[in-house]
Amino acid sequence: MEDQTESASPGVSNQSRRQSTGLHLACRECQRKKIKCDRTYPCGQCTRSGLPCHSSTRKPRAKAGAKAVDAELRNRIAKLERLVESFQGDDTGNDTQLVPPVAPQAKSQHTSLPGSESTGARQNSDSPTSPIDAASSYTNKYVAGTFWSSLTSEVKALADAFEEDGALSDDDLASPGTTPPSAPYALDAANGAAAGYELILCPPGVLYVMPGALQDPTPEKSAELIHNFLQYVEPSYKIFHVPTLAAFLQEGQPYLHRAPDAPCNKALRASVYFAGINAYTEEECQATYGKPLNQMVQEFRRNVDVALYQADPLNTTETATLQALVLYVASVRVMDPSRRAWSLIGLLVRIARAMGIHREIGGESPFMAEIRRRLWYNIVFLDCYASVDRGSEPAIHPETFSRLLPLNVNDVDFDESSTSIASREGITDTSISLIAMEGSVLALKFSLPEDSTAGAAQSWQTRLELAYEYQRSVNDKFLRHCDPTNMKHHMMIIGTGTAAANAMILRAVRPIHIHPNSVPPRVDSPWVMELALNILRHANMTWEQLTGRWRRMPWVPWHAIGVALAGLCSIRGTDQANEAWILVEQSMACYGENVADSPTGMLWRPIAKLYQKAKAFRDQPEIKAAAPIPVNMDLAWNDPTVTQQPVVMNTGTAGPMDPMGMPADVFNFPPDMHASLPSDNSWLDWESILKDMDEIKGDDMLLM
Repeated sequence: MEDQTESASPGVSNQSRRQSTGLHLACRECQRKKIKCDRTYPCGQCTRSGLPCHSSTRKPRAKAGAKAVDAELRNRIAKLERLVESFQGDDTGNDTQLVPPVAPQAKSQHTSLPGSESTGARQNSDSPTSPIDAASSYTNKYVAGTFWSSLTSEVKALADAFEEDGALSDDDLASPGTTPPSAPYALDAANGAAAGYELILCPPGVLYVMPGALQDPTPEKSAELIHNFLQYVEPSYKIFHVPTLAAFLQEGQPYLHRAPDAPCNKALRASVYFAGINAYTEEECQATYGKPLNQMVQEFRRNVDVALYQADPLNTTETATLQALVLYVASVRVMDPSRRAWSLIGLLVRIARAMGIHREIGGESPFMAEIRRRLWYNIVFLDCYASVDRGSEPAIHPETFSRLLPLNVNDVDFDESSTSIASREGITDTSISLIAMEGSVLALKFSLPEDSTAGAAQSWQTRLELAYEYQRSVNDKFLRHCDPTNMKHHMMIIGTGTAAANAMILRAVRPIHIHPNSVPPRVDSPWVMELALNILRHANMTWEQLTGRWRRMPWVPWHAIGVALAGLCSIRGTDQANEAWILVEQSMACYGENVADSPTGMLWRPIAKLYQKAKAFRDQPEIKAAAPIPVNMDLAWNDPTVTQQPVVMNTGTAGPMDPMGMPADVFNFPPDMHASLPSDNSWLDWESILKDMDEIKGDDMLLM
């Protein structure tokens, strides 16, 4: 009966069924065809087309619980508070207390910090497909530890090398008397939210500075900072014309034809303040500001970062902006041993070239020509300093600029209206900086690769002759005019000039960069040792004289320390060796904490390994030395057949040698004598440290 009823009136039955099953959404087929649906089931469109009708459902809404909402709000509030605190001078400890704790759930969802360990990471740590997450304890302490971990999973020999290096503890490799540096590092989150970022690299318009967020120092503090800069910082670099700069800083006059409140001049003023606060000692800062020096440096660094950002240094054509950036980079290295300053020097070189600072330009006024010469050669000096500081190659090629050296003049000898500037003889305001600038040009030539077309550094004889020429130039221009009774002349000019000349000669016979086709003879160990000791004597004397007075960009004599330690691996029992140990340990204790990337960094580690080797040789029982082994002067740097025979010398020396009086042709041996020359084992130790450093630099290049 029911079947007959249904078959008799199918249309009525289907219509009633569709009307009783109303839908709020169009069916899937109508949505796919993008046609109007009558929102019944089955719909009329599907019925006429003979297609199965599938109803649509809404996606479930996210059910945000109270905990998730609370965590999100806390996370946003924490970000806002960190942003506000980055513009305030509050103490770091108070800053930490002001930030509310973030819920664990929000932290896992919204925070991903390098080095943090999550549950998923722990679960996958044993997986062979994720070597980066399974970083070993030996590779974590190196730069880019995840890269080393990935590489050691593929190269077993490299893993063994890391484990062998890691077998020596940090206490074993630590320098005598050194402690980890207290200076803030490049990405130290404790120094504020903005401390790990270079604001000067931000494009214009992306930052907003709240009114009143950055406070200028009071007039009294400003005058003291300017005095510190002019007294302690400016004479060492000689970037500026002091009368013109002082009129701008102290009297508010225009600077380089720009208003005192122009962005370029505001950046210059902030950079001067930053350099001035860096010249303080910890005790002076506590007495003046009542705050730790690191905190004050970070406050002034925020100010100069924002001021430089507003001056747009990446696109600038203003000389004052480039001066501010050069001074900023030099000041950063005073407290920051990371590679921030080293990286920014490449930026300096590019900006200077874009502005034409690197070449002489016709039509320049004598005043602007002199200002730009000082500016360019300070960039050259910073490039050479950074390359030596980190054992790397400089960024500037010696034949890519034509700007002349600055004149040997006093600042009172010229001004903006001068039509000509005459160089002086004797000691002037620029004498100290000229010694460094001329040495920087020579250092660029020493860094040329052997296949360079310049040809200035093709042989060690050429390098040695250039070093002697620099020594004679420094002596004729400056040292012979000094008054030994004048403390400034004795410490800053005589000491600096002598140490610079010794350093150039030492780099000629013990090069920082490998020159396998031009290896100096291995018979110069006592003379080379005396060169290194002269540098260490000056470094230790400077350290004692400047301790407790003012701070400056650290010049770590790691090259001289390495050469001296290489010699001490084969010499002991002499007066020279005993003095060398005293000077080396003093230098490592004084300068170890200022070395690039800290005492446990990659630059200091080969020095520490060499120190352990020399110390072991010194402490072992004395035995009769074996006969010297003749070697071929064409010995390769990586010859595995070379064996080192330690030489024990029990005879004392008559007195300290004078390396400055050594003739330039001291190593001009006939070809038939090369095969009979004795082996100098200290050279082989120096080769070892160079190879260690080159491997580090080569591995760093793989990361670029």
